[in-house]
Amino acid sequence: MPDESLLTDEVRALQGRATPMLPVEVTPRAVQRAMDVYLGHHDGAPTEPGAVVPGYVLAALDSESEPPPLPNLLPNSLLISNEWSFERPLRLGEKLDVAYRITGIAERFGGRFGYSIDFRTEDEFIDASGAVVARSARNMMLYDASGARDEGGEA
Repeated sequence: MPDESLLTDEVRALQGRATPMLPVEVTPRAVQRAMDVYLGHHDGAPTEPGAVVPGYVLAALDSESEPPPLPNLLPNSLLISNEWSFERPLRLGEKLDVAYRITGIAERFGGRFGYSIDFRTEDEFIDASGAVVARSARNMMLYDASGARDEGGEA
């Protein structure tokens, strides 16, 4: 466990800063990939341009947008949660821009994972009119378990 907080002014300044927009497209390949992962097949995948596609296609688009890495402050990381929200359905063939930002940073000394820093990040998917179509949020924990304590009970 560090002797002092690793949340420097430089790390705190990352909160709220958006990356430049990156383009992604809702392609048949992205739809098929997402359906294969979530359903085990892509039978019945939409093929008509403009067709509504399942919301979980956002996971395939997330993987194409490559957000910048979080600061390398601790040796281990753990994905705590993924959350998706939609303002309207995604459509096959539409081109979107993605903006990524860190929306929250917190730290914890001690506990099951030792010293940890939690980052909440959000990708906004924006259509050609400038409207937000969907958001993909993640909570990531960076931690150093060397100072962990057993809090009892099952994980």
